[in-house]
Amino acid sequence: MIFAAYFDASTSQKGRKFVTVSGCLASVARWKTFDSKWHKMLRKEGLPYFHMTDFEAYQEHYKDWSKARHKHLFKKIARTITGKAKFAFGRGVAHDDFLSAQSRNALLQGFSPFTFCASQCFHAVAEWAKRNTHSNSIVYIFESGDGFDGELLALKDLIEHSPARKKRYRWAGLHILPKIMDNPPHPLTPLQAADVWAFEARKEWENFHSTGTRTRAVRKSACALLGKGVEIDFGFSEQKNLLSLPRYWETDLDEPIP
Repeated sequence: MIFAAYFDASTSQKGRKFVTVSGCLASVARWKTFDSKWHKMLRKEGLPYFHMTDFEAYQEHYKDWSKARHKHLFKKIARTITGKAKFAFGRGVAHDDFLSAQSRNALLQGFSPFTFCASQCFHAVAEWAKRNTHSNSIVYIFESGDGFDGELLALKDLIEHSPARKKRYRWAGLHILPKIMDNPPHPLTPLQAADVWAFEARKEWENFHSTGTRTRAVRKSACALLGKGVEIDFGFSEQKNLLSLPRYWETDLDEPIP
């Protein structure tokens, strides 16, 4: 049974710049069921798709919404996501920390903050597969238009020329797909679920890592995505972590790449 991992990127719009890549994993069969439920939910609200940033800012399709309608929809969104996703993950980094560490750690050469976070997410998926003795193939799916398509294609090329990486990731390819298209090779709506996870992860890291102390409680919307039977693996790399990266490989003969 093939699995699919969906990813989204989220970056800070003001203040200290954070880069986040997050996503969620399930079997393609579960995602097809999710797709049907998601479309039905959005049709009832008259929405062509769901975008977390606009939703939280009450703009675009949500500009005239009441708080009650807003809250009610997110409850349904959280239930739909947690009802089908098996694993949710995310990695984040502060742009300035990454650039500073990159000059001192050779393992970071050739990576951008985005591709570093994406690569670390791939490792999180690989660790999930190892813990759960999952040996079937996994396809990796990103949404186009985030401004990182070129970097993703370079990362894809790097992986596909590395037998060690392909084996570790249970690699079945990487797709960069638009939010909406006719006859997609895989369901597209899980990209919207990944968008929700990426937004919440970035907000959480902004709330803590901007100053080094928590500036507010964990968001209720983030809490709604937790504790529902979905395995969770989210992590933020501070500069000290970036300077002492694990190799992720079992022997010194394997490629020492983050």
